Amino acid sequence: MLTVVGAGAVGTTLATYLSAAGKPVRLYARGKDQEPFRQAGRLRLERPRGGVLEAPLPPLTEHLVDTDTRYLLICTKFSALDAVLDAIGAAPPGLCLISTLNGVRALPRLRQQRPELRSLPMSIMFNAQHLGVLSAQLTTKPAVIVADGDAALHGLLAGTGLRVNRSRGERACWGKLLINLANAIGALTQSTFRDLLSDPDLRVIFAAVLEEAVDRIESAGIDYRLPMPLPYRGYRLLLRHGGPLGWWLARLRNGLDDGAYPSMVSDVRAGRGTEVRQLNGEIVALGEKLHWPAPINGRLVELVEQLDRSQPQRLGAAELRRLLGL
Repeated sequence: MLTVVGAGAVGTTLATYLSAAGKPVRLYARGKDQEPFRQAGRLRLERPRGGVLEAPLPPLTEHLVDTDTRYLLICTKFSALDAVLDAIGAAPPGLCLISTLNGVRALPRLRQQRPELRSLPMSIMFNAQHLGVLSAQLTTKPAVIVADGDAALHGLLAGTGLRVNRSRGERACWGKLLINLANAIGALTQSTFRDLLSDPDLRVIFAAVLEEAVDRIESAGIDYRLPMPLPYRGYRLLLRHGGPLGWWLARLRNGLDDGAYPSMVSDVRAGRGTEVRQLNGEIVALGEKLHWPAPINGRLVELVEQLDRSQPQRLGAAELRRLLGL
């Protein structure tokens, strides 16, 4: 049995595919949250280029871990992770914690707090927006990357409609982190993925952010792999000199909708806190460890955290490039 905790865009998307395929899945909901779930009645996912996938409402549980729970799929924000760990309590033998969280901080936290349990990363390679209770909109192909080492988990995900790729260790987490560094750029400029990969100024900014990050990651000896059939230096050339080609390749490979935008844009528009500290801030922290500052990523963290959540100001691409000294 797999229990999903966190019914936002990611949790709803994963639960919909699992439930539609008849997989053994439960949804965690505290008592006060169960009634809205029951009123919704079904899981609903709007898919790219039309079409809706609906699935039966899985069994609801007030317990994060039941006696037959083998996998706990954590789909919350990083800020809620400690509360999830505190609520697990006694765990059955063989329980595996699966982190879908952005960044690379969640997995060490899981292993530090619950060293007796297995913890695995699942990198979410799709983009989805939360529409309401148990309802989400998918704006890309539904793909995930799961660490090797658990055949039963791969079997559980097989046949669901999710495209499941495998990765050695945590290299996919670092590769996904690099791509997610663009989220802060999108949040500040309110840009779509098409803007980020087409606009000349935004491409220069993203390339500089990546260069700074990859230099620190490689200097630290960290293994990483970008989630694309292209090595980093090829991708860098594409950003710098490929014009809008990067957008069209991403659209072809990932099925991106023209209006798809990074999740941090949703957070800013909704007045929520962002994960910029877990993304660009990770590069800043790594630079500090290496005594090699990462000023571009550091400036992005400052600018995102300075946004007025009640009425965030949208920066133009040229203005952001100026503020970053590029």
